[in-house]
Amino acid sequence: MNNFPERSALIALSGGVDSAVLLAKAKAAGITLHAATVISEFTPAREVTAAEALAKRFAVPWHPIRISILADADIRQNPPERCYLCKRIIMQEMLSLAERLSLEAVFDGTHADDLAAGNRPGVRALQELGIISPFARAGAGKADILRWAKELEIEAVPPSACLATRIPQGTALTAELLSTVDAAETILRDGGVSGILRVRFDGTRAVVETLPAVRETAKIYEQKLKQLGIEEVSYRDYTAGA
Repeated sequence: MNNFPERSALIALSGGVDSAVLLAKAKAAGITLHAATVISEFTPAREVTAAEALAKRFAVPWHPIRISILADADIRQNPPERCYLCKRIIMQEMLSLAERLSLEAVFDGTHADDLAAGNRPGVRALQELGIISPFARAGAGKADILRWAKELEIEAVPPSACLATRIPQGTALTAELLSTVDAAETILRDGGVSGILRVRFDGTRAVVETLPAVRETAKIYEQKLKQLGIEEVSYRDYTAGA
C-alpha cells in the first residue's frame, strides 16, 4: 500500500500502531504530509508523547490541537452515542486545520477489520465528515498493519482507547474521573504492567483489566492506586473490544 491518489493530507495521529504505520506509508509515498493530535480530557498523556515522537521520527510537522471535550454538555452525560459525538468534534477540528494548511484530505487509521466489526459509531462519524481511511479503502486489516509495522520497525504497542471508555456508560464524565484513570494506568505501566491494560473506574471502585501473565505485577501497586482516591480495587481479564 504505497500509492495514494491524494497529493496532500493531514494524518490524525494517535500514537498507536495503526496511525503510526499510516504516517510512515504516506510519508514514503511522497505526498505533502502533516500530522495532528487532539489533546483533551479524554487523551492519555502517554499517547501524546508517543504521537509527537512519531512525527519527529518521520520528519512530519506535528500540530497539537488542545480542546475541551467536556465543554459539550451532551458528552458530559456519557450517553450511548458518546463516541459518535466525540469523534465528530475531533474530526471537525482536524478538517479545520487541514483547510488552514491547504491540505487536500484528512487521513485516519481505521482499517478493514474495524468496518467488518460493525456497530462502530465513531466510524459513522468519519464517513459523514468525509474523513479518508486509506487502510480500509485498500482492504487492509490489522494483520497487514502489524506486518508493515514489523517491516518499518514500528513498535506494535498494545491497543488503547480514549479515557472515557473506562467510565461506565451513563456515569457523568468529569476531568477528575478521567485524570484518576490516566494516573492509575501510568502507575501500572511504569511499574511494568505490559500488554493490554484498562482501569475501569466508577468514582469509587476500580477494576484493573490486564492479561493474566501480569496480574500479580499489577497487584503490587494497589496501595498506590488507592492513594489516588480509589476506594476499592479488583482485577479481571481484559474484556476484548472495550
